[in-house]
Amino acid sequence: MPRGRKSAASLSVVPVLPGRGRPEPPADLDSIEQRIWREVVDALPGHWLDSAGRVVLRRLVAQAAVSERQEDRLRQLRAQEQDGAEEASALAAQHGTVAKNVAYLLSQLRATPRSRTVSRAAGSRLEQAPDSRPWDIRAKLDA
Repeated sequence: MPRGRKSAASLSVVPVLPGRGRPEPPADLDSIEQRIWREVVDALPGHWLDSAGRVVLRRLVAQAAVSERQEDRLRQLRAQEQDGAEEASALAAQHGTVAKNVAYLLSQLRATPRSRTVSRAAGSRLEQAPDSRPWDIRAKLDA
């Protein structure tokens, strides 16, 4: 442990912000992925995404693009009246899995309204929670 006086720089408090505004999509994404990136970023509060969030967003965008392509193919098969075929059944199952991945990644980013709300049960419990914390109680007893 260092001894002596501490510098002013080591004592200063620097606020940590999660992100730096609304990031533009990376240039290596295709047009569908870039559109999805912008839609998700626009739905989030400003300064929401940090660098780790961008990694999750990149995976989300890839999965959502796959999902859109699968939906397009399913529509084509339905238009050709082949939606009962083996290809359509396999594609529908794959699409379901990808859609679950997209929903999970959106919830990890807290990008859905449901992931940003407090449940009714939790809301009533929050109202009933005591204002004091265990360390506050201990400080009062010591005083």
